[in-house]
Amino acid sequence: MVWLENLLLLLGFAIVLIAYGRYVRRTQDVRGVLMFWARRLSLSASEFRLQRSGIVLMLLGVVLRYLNMLEIL
Repeated sequence: MVWLENLLLLLGFAIVLIAYGRYVRRTQDVRGVLMFWARRLSLSASEFRLQRSGIVLMLLGVVLRYLNMLEIL
């Protein structure tokens, strides 16, 4: 089950990086990605879906890790 946790975390992180890479390629705005807390990102619909799906995958990986730590799974 540990391999599934790591796979979900890495896959989610990679998908989020791909979404940000597409944003940078489209807008040439690297500073917007580096200062994400300033709400400068204007992601397209596909970039937004990629980002959210990556975040969901990472969240699933964290939940699996937490459940394994509690020995529920």
